[in-house]
Amino acid sequence: MIELKKTVIIGVGNTLRSDDGVGIFICAEFEKINLPNLTVLTSHQLHIELVEELKEFDIIIVVDAGINPNCEVSFYPITEQNSNSIHSSHNIDATLLFTLLQNLYPSDRRFFVCEIQVQNFELGENLSSIALINAGKAVKSITEFIENGY
Repeated sequence: MIELKKTVIIGVGNTLRSDDGVGIFICAEFEKINLPNLTVLTSHQLHIELVEELKEFDIIIVVDAGINPNCEVSFYPITEQNSNSIHSSHNIDATLLFTLLQNLYPSDRRFFVCEIQVQNFELGENLSSIALINAGKAVKSITEFIENGY
């Protein structure tokens, strides 16, 4: 039997900027699926206050919009960085968030980013067709990753 690890998916984005809300949309899809041991969080951006919420999880997956034209969905692990300098406590990247988390609460947790290729960041509340298609691919990939024991 596969050990179920405590997993969190953090959807990052702004639902008022069209495709930028794709991370939030994906989290809403995971709330419908209701996988065991899975918690879903959303945020407009990553910030240091998330460290306290994330310390209890074994697997952390950040889902966000991206503009990589060569990859519809990229899913990759994050490792700690050597520098702990913070330029702003209001907006940090996934690597710095993971580094802070590990420095404050060391564990063998794993941290991943799932970046979804999108095209439209204009004001609006609807996802483009490309964002919707790629969001579906991301949900499928992340679900398989979780169900197959990471």
